[in-house]
Amino acid sequence: MIGLPHQPQSAGDQPPSSTSAAAVEGREGRIGNAFACERCRKHKVRCVPSDTQGLCQRCQKARVECIEHVARRRPAKPRSVAQTPNRSADMERKLDKLSAIVTVTSAPSSAPQPILPSLMSMPSQGTEITHGTPTPPPAVMATPVPPALKTSILPNPRSSPESAHSFWESINDTISGMGQLDPVLRSISVVHMDFLLNTYRNMVDFFPFVPLPKDRLSRDLIQQRPMLMFALLTTTSYDSPLLQFALSREFRKVAMVKIMNGEKSLDLLQGLLVFVAWHHHYSDPQAVSLHMLLQICIGISGDLGLENIPSGSAFRNEDPRDREAKRAYLGCYYLSSNLGMVETTRNRSLSQSVVLRTYATELASVREYKSDVTLPALIETCQFMEDVEETFRSQPEQALVVKSQVKRLSEKWDMLRMSSKQSAAESSQLSTAPEYVQHPTDQLSETLQWLQMNSRVHLYRSAMSVELLDRDSAPWASGFQLSLRITALRSIEHFLDNAVQLQTNQYEYLSIVDWLSLISTLTTLGKLALHSTPIPGWDSVDLQLAKIFEHFRDLLCSQLPRLQDCQDHKTEDVFDRFRRITAIMKMAMRAVPGRSSPNGSTFEITTSSRQTVSLLQDLPAIKQNGIGIGVELPAPWKVNPGFDMSSNDFPWKFLMGAL
Repeated sequence: MIGLPHQPQSAGDQPPSSTSAAAVEGREGRIGNAFACERCRKHKVRCVPSDTQGLCQRCQKARVECIEHVARRRPAKPRSVAQTPNRSADMERKLDKLSAIVTVTSAPSSAPQPILPSLMSMPSQGTEITHGTPTPPPAVMATPVPPALKTSILPNPRSSPESAHSFWESINDTISGMGQLDPVLRSISVVHMDFLLNTYRNMVDFFPFVPLPKDRLSRDLIQQRPMLMFALLTTTSYDSPLLQFALSREFRKVAMVKIMNGEKSLDLLQGLLVFVAWHHHYSDPQAVSLHMLLQICIGISGDLGLENIPSGSAFRNEDPRDREAKRAYLGCYYLSSNLGMVETTRNRSLSQSVVLRTYATELASVREYKSDVTLPALIETCQFMEDVEETFRSQPEQALVVKSQVKRLSEKWDMLRMSSKQSAAESSQLSTAPEYVQHPTDQLSETLQWLQMNSRVHLYRSAMSVELLDRDSAPWASGFQLSLRITALRSIEHFLDNAVQLQTNQYEYLSIVDWLSLISTLTTLGKLALHSTPIPGWDSVDLQLAKIFEHFRDLLCSQLPRLQDCQDHKTEDVFDRFRRITAIMKMAMRAVPGRSSPNGSTFEITTSSRQTVSLLQDLPAIKQNGIGIGVELPAPWKVNPGFDMSSNDFPWKFLMGAL
């Protein structure tokens, strides 16, 4: 203060104009946007803290590590410095300066910056200073201060962030000729990877061909199966569209680079299979064709010789890698069989063989994983659908031949259902093995039910499309066609009734095979309502096909999850796409008129001459808004030719979001 005499400053006092202000700034921090994390500062948005300490709301929602922004300034000195002689205070200030320089240049981090210990905490040095012989302690000054490590939100004692950093660096080196890796991906920490790995263990029941041991962590996959790890991260990030699309884009780049470099490995094959199995979550019509990726998988399996893996005399002592390879080969066939069923014009790249049955039987006998028990039933069902395609490929055909083939295949399907129920019972009774991955039994049974019920729909859908040569000459041919349609309709109802029994989160786990089965079944129902040829006794209005479609469609849409955040990502996800396209199908089926009722009414009678006459046939046409004659709305496929449910590629366009 003015007027007071000058007082000598002690060793611990600081000038009010510089040092005290720095101490206050180091203790309280800067105001404004200094506390915004690195991710929010990059996107230039407001950083709002969440309930969890050290984690903002945006990073918590995206499930990424919240890295605090650290200003590059000298840290404040500790307030607990004791009063020492002037020579000791000078030495301490020098040590503090050196500590600040080493700390700032080591590694910027949100963790507290380490500083050198105070002079009074070193007994040997303190004794020397007390005797009046102060010497600079070279041993302390020469010892480097370890850099501060970034700590995760939920630290994992069995792994370290360096492993995630090295993983992304290796991926970045792979695509060095195609640009830099998306920086969003570098925010995925080891903790986040382990979380997504547990999510995949719940999803794998719907594609049980690349299972993971229970004790395998992300650090193991990073070192041993980097491409599989990359595919798992892409597949399981469905609740974060921005992150998932970035992952899928970079995965395609890395996969193409490795393929062009001639790499052929089980790791690459498993990664591609997982990427294809849940491709509907991140489908991109402009990217590499899904069929091309599947062809690459089949090509790699052939180059690795996966169709000729010997079982040996003692199969239980077989190398676990051989069992992984056998599952991967079965996965190639599973995808090829079901994806090829949508586009029948394409030739099958992998057909049924004795090797496939042998592999499935051997894996089920070892029972390394609980899902292995279902492999024989899955492969047999795929072979059943292949049998259906080969049986009804030649058109037209005699009615008697078609009838006998339908009877044979229907009996075969009944046997498949009985064997699958027995397998499900055995799966529920399995004891816990040391390396078992415990999966819910109901999800395993759901995978079988979806595939087998869809195979029954496929049977009658194929039989209905056969043109009967003797339809006019055989008096029972018309009734046989009607029975095929009625049975197909009941099969569709059974499939959809089973589909709506799933829990909301299980729709996220459905593989592309199950999702495509759902789309194909709804499309078949739409074809029956809008594009079926007229036969005696068939009326889509009397059968209420539009109401059946509307009932199951509304149930499914109410149970499907809503994952998309419109503020973060503008592209529709697979569930929003399903709601949009089925809404158009619903409107088209509502507008279809009855075949025998002029106004779409079912008030009909049959005259003595066996002619169906509508009771409302003499009434004028229905008016809209009370003005003029009702105008029929154009069909969706007339406005947009791509929206034609009768075309063979409609389910595929539905799946890829090209409608």
